[in-house]
Amino acid sequence: MEKEAFNQYIENRYQKQMDFYRGSSGKNQTKYKYFQWILIVLSAIAPVLTALITKWPHLQLATVVITAMVAIITTGLKTFQYQELWVNYRATYEQLKPEIHYYNFNVGPYGDSGIDKESLFVSRIEAILDKEHQAWPISKKLHENQNQGEKGDVGTMAQE
Repeated sequence: MEKEAFNQYIENRYQKQMDFYRGSSGKNQTKYKYFQWILIVLSAIAPVLTALITKWPHLQLATVVITAMVAIITTGLKTFQYQELWVNYRATYEQLKPEIHYYNFNVGPYGDSGIDKESLFVSRIEAILDKEHQAWPISKKLHENQNQGEKGDVGTMAQE
């Protein structure tokens, strides 16, 4: 592989994917923790309000609303899979991160004689990305395929 093409791959594919996975992992972690804390607080308040209904019947509506919010947030967390996305994106990022160092310092298969290091690097990176993409739910794959069709570029990075 030509050095210029490899450098473009590093800049336009590898680094952008690293940025995407780092950023998306962080965003999904933040969303997950935010909704989990809301869920914890509301779940703790609901039984307290239920116990107080006999003394203050006007709390019945608040209890119903809070209980409904707990159900909605629980369903939302399951539907939008913030925790799963956070973990998967972080794991992919952690797999991608050392590859550039292995390449630069001729570690592992990069140290073998007669090997095209650049082609090996690209193959290994694409295998990691493909593995992550294969784990996507079917709805996310359909969304990605639609985006690629609109952009006309099959090699675009994963969309959040």
